[in-house]
Amino acid sequence: MVAYDRSRIADPEAVLSAIRSYLRRLLDELQSLLNDVGAAWQSGRRPWLATLACLLIAGVYGAWHEPQSHEALVRVGDAYAGQPLNVELVRVPASVFLPTFDLPWWAAVIQVAAVLGIAELLLGRPGLTLVGGLAQFASTMLARVMIIYGAAVHIGLPLNQAGILDTGPSGITTAIGAWLLARRHAYATLALLMVALTVAAFVQPNIDGREHETAMFVGIIAAVLQSRIGARLPQRVREGGASSSQS
Repeated sequence: MVAYDRSRIADPEAVLSAIRSYLRRLLDELQSLLNDVGAAWQSGRRPWLATLACLLIAGVYGAWHEPQSHEALVRVGDAYAGQPLNVELVRVPASVFLPTFDLPWWAAVIQVAAVLGIAELLLGRPGLTLVGGLAQFASTMLARVMIIYGAAVHIGLPLNQAGILDTGPSGITTAIGAWLLARRHAYATLALLMVALTVAAFVQPNIDGREHETAMFVGIIAAVLQSRIGARLPQRVREGGASSSQS
């Protein structure tokens, strides 16, 4: 067995040293992220998709409070787990742009501009769109399952959550943020995101907390799969080139 030095574990100086080391790693990751964003901007890249999403969120918020357009927006994007499955699936894409009670419209715009904008600059639009769509679908489906099981399992949700509106961009931004951090190996920042979302889900065990956790794991899994696929493709290309040259 490995013998642990308990006096060192409880040593305040060792704890402070570990905290300082973590904070330095965190600041280094954020500095590296900002440097790469600046370089991408200087190279001519622009986050047009994130800009369009921000404009849609602001525009939908204005239309939401107009009687003429409010009913149409409800029919298009008013999604919640108590609906029939086919209705919710049709409304889920538009629900991203609808207002949510927990997040002011201006905060949603800042969230989308920061997370989606950076991911679009550094990782491109195709991956961003795919990860965001998968996360929205997976978190929506898992929320329905949790409500069906209710309190029978630890991660279940009470039946009253079936009527809670499932709108806003937070699920997508959580998934894309986790995907971005995992792809960059920014593990200190990713750990901070995981702890924050896990604590929030336990403090306020509602449908939003569970969906955000699901979206986060979708983003991390997507990053792992993308890295593995990317690592195998060059090897297969090299093997194919070697076999063709031998023939």
